[in-house]
Amino acid sequence: MNSSSSHAGALDARSPSTIRAEQRRAIGAGMVGYILEWFDFGVYGFLAAIIAKNFFPSADEFTSLLASFAVFGVGFVARPVGSLVLGRVADVRGRHITLALTMILMAISTVTIGLLPTYERIGVAAPVLLVAARLVQGFAAGGEWGTAAAFLVEWGGANRRGFFGAFQQSSIAAGLLLGSLAAAILSSSLDAGELASWGWRIPFFLGALLGPVGMYVRRRVQESPAYEAGSARAQTLSRAQFTRSLFHAFSFVIFWAVSSYMVAVYMPTFANRYAHISRTQALWTSTASLATVMIIAPLMGALSDRVGRKPVLLASCVFFALLSYPLYAFIVSGIGFIAFFWTQLLMNVVFTMYSGAGPAALAEMFPTRVRSTGVAFGGALATILGGFSPFLTTWAISSTGASANAGWLLAGSALVTLPALVVMKDRAHEKSI
Repeated sequence: MNSSSSHAGALDARSPSTIRAEQRRAIGAGMVGYILEWFDFGVYGFLAAIIAKNFFPSADEFTSLLASFAVFGVGFVARPVGSLVLGRVADVRGRHITLALTMILMAISTVTIGLLPTYERIGVAAPVLLVAARLVQGFAAGGEWGTAAAFLVEWGGANRRGFFGAFQQSSIAAGLLLGSLAAAILSSSLDAGELASWGWRIPFFLGALLGPVGMYVRRRVQESPAYEAGSARAQTLSRAQFTRSLFHAFSFVIFWAVSSYMVAVYMPTFANRYAHISRTQALWTSTASLATVMIIAPLMGALSDRVGRKPVLLASCVFFALLSYPLYAFIVSGIGFIAFFWTQLLMNVVFTMYSGAGPAALAEMFPTRVRSTGVAFGGALATILGGFSPFLTTWAISSTGASANAGWLLAGSALVTLPALVVMKDRAHEKSI
């Protein structure tokens, strides 16, 4: 018996109860870093207008907001570097080592933002330090995104890769939900002056609590059986094949990345500014939508395990390609709070079809030995577009004077991704990846 088959036999010898306990720990370990990462990214997006006034003061409110969203996007520029460095560590040294390292980096950089002095106190050094903290966050997130996705999907085994991988989206929604909830509570509890002077810092300090919790959870988890089995056997992938897979992953994630920020993170700011929905109402609507996403994402992943990845992914992508502009035009037409609530909820549910099936489909594009690097780097390149989508949207609206034009950016991202879905090989029913 060769080493690979003997190793597989050892894995199969574990009791079902032991495997289930390890799978639960794996889900917790995979989720906790995403929660911290997206809590921070969500809080920044939800409080962008306030951060703009503190770090980018300007007589022109549009200029301040553009600068704030530009710094939001800067974090994504560092992601490809982090994905290559940390993704390679995950493929060579193990998933859990990288997951622990990204946890430390994200917690430190998140708390740092909460401690930064404002432009009024230290001048231009304030936005410079903010950019530095965002770069560290982006570096860590670049490794986190692909490694945790690969880790979760690999723990899904032969029949539940979509279900397990979808907990990536549940944890993203949980992080955004916590960020939206924190911003909503602050907006409801503090007046505008208190929120602008010190209240905005409170959510970033919560990173000091999430970091140690994440480290504890991740220290207790084992490597996935698929990673250990893959490390024991030779897997060959030519440079040309790897490059093609990277381009496919990049194209696959473009719509996913843009819709994540357009539908979830940016929507409260958009609704408040262009649809005349109060900041508090917009934040509570976002909170309810994200709670729904958190619950239904695993159901969408499980659906993709049964019917295949492509039908679920295509349905979501085609919906936004056709209806993004009409939906944004509807939102800014003076529809009122109740109609806005249900519209955003619908958009989040359809988006979850893509993000629920997406992690497994993306991980299945790469063999085990290069999966973290491939998923992380391909995804990181595309998320640069997602990170700058609020900036591009704000600029487009300012240039054209038509707020509904935000919908064309989302529709365009869906049209770019559509060919990647059409040619994608659906591996949902293959026993091993």
